[in-house]
Amino acid sequence: MPDISLLQSDVEIEAKESKISGIFLTTSIIFLIISAGSYIGLFFYNSILTENLNQVAESIKNLNIENTSSEIGRLNEVEGQLSVVENLRKNHADPNKLLSVISSSIHPRVYYENTDFDVMRGKVELIGVALNPKSLSEQVSLYFKNKDISSYEISDISLVEKGVKFSVLLNIKK
Repeated sequence: MPDISLLQSDVEIEAKESKISGIFLTTSIIFLIISAGSYIGLFFYNSILTENLNQVAESIKNLNIENTSSEIGRLNEVEGQLSVVENLRKNHADPNKLLSVISSSIHPRVYYENTDFDVMRGKVELIGVALNPKSLSEQVSLYFKNKDISSYEISDISLVEKGVKFSVLLNIKK
């Protein structure tokens, strides 16, 4: 006679699903708010540096040749700062894109235990658990359908007490 205690309870599954989804959503929203604040700050810092660059360029036009070397040094310094800020602002949207791609590709019966982001390469490594093999196959289908994911590689599939544990490496389109 089969052991009834081994059957999964739908009540426990729904409670786990709602808790994990809520935690991930809260984390994503907090990260989005922080990212938006940083982006706005970088935008204003960029405008200040651009204004400084314009002031230095105008003062160079009005300077004598004797003071030009110090102003050129200042101009090069401001130009370096401006290029750093422009690169930061340009690359700032990448973490938001990674999080939005991941959150749009999560099956309700799958949760992730560990994530590793490589924003510069556009790669995300996730270690997750699907409640059953069918949930894992539906999760793979979500990866396949997502147009922002250029490729994915699933490995280390194993049965554990909680379901089916797996590892996936996602390559996000830039």
